Amino acid sequence: MVATFDFGVYEEGFRSARGPETVAVLLTAAAHDLGFEQFMIGHHVDPAAPPRHTFQLSNYHPDWVEQAILKRHFEVDPVYIAAMRTATGLQWSEVPRLLRLSPRQSRILERAQAYGLCTGYTVPFNVPGEPRGSCSFGTRSPERLRRNALPIAASIGGYAFEAMRRLVQPAEGGPAPPPALSQREHIALVRVAQGKTDIEISMMEKIAPSTAHERVENVRRAYGGAQRPYLVARALYDGQISFREIFES
Repeated sequence: MVATFDFGVYEEGFRSARGPETVAVLLTAAAHDLGFEQFMIGHHVDPAAPPRHTFQLSNYHPDWVEQAILKRHFEVDPVYIAAMRTATGLQWSEVPRLLRLSPRQSRILERAQAYGLCTGYTVPFNVPGEPRGSCSFGTRSPERLRRNALPIAASIGGYAFEAMRRLVQPAEGGPAPPPALSQREHIALVRVAQGKTDIEISMMEKIAPSTAHERVENVRRAYGGAQRPYLVARALYDGQISFREIFES
């Protein structure tokens, strides 16, 4: 482990990386400098049949990677699931506090230790419209970690994840930027996502049915005349609305 951690070198390296090999070299070096030995970064998808424009990259032991694929650990991975319940990063020791482990999940954690994944830190990433992802750093013992290793690892993971997204996604194309909506139109969009009719929206918001209809139509026009099912899907993809708004409003 080096005496100082030159964050700028890694930041520039990830920004200018031209291939996954470069990202892997940088992550290997960063993990070592922080006191970790291993890393795993990628989307939480089936590694045997990943969707287009997704990625997974790691230096985990090949035998453990093979087991994870064959036994489909990704479906119930307790670290993945627990990490998605945090807004920053997750120390693996916190998993039992956030998640009631099933026997299968407990076995996954136990077996990982045989491959040097005894403790670690996982940073979650949730980009609207994309599968969830994360960057994990693992080690045999936390005693090797440098001071402030975890917040540095969170930043390193973010730059690495964005570098890989840039490398696997098409340079052009994709949906247009989300349209700007007024606050009232935003509320109408949330109500549409909740399955409400124009009449129900008018009653909930205490406005005339014609006004409710006008607001919904304004949102539809902003999305190119989209019908309601596609409208909701696009709005969620764009990050225009969130699942929390839909289910808790």
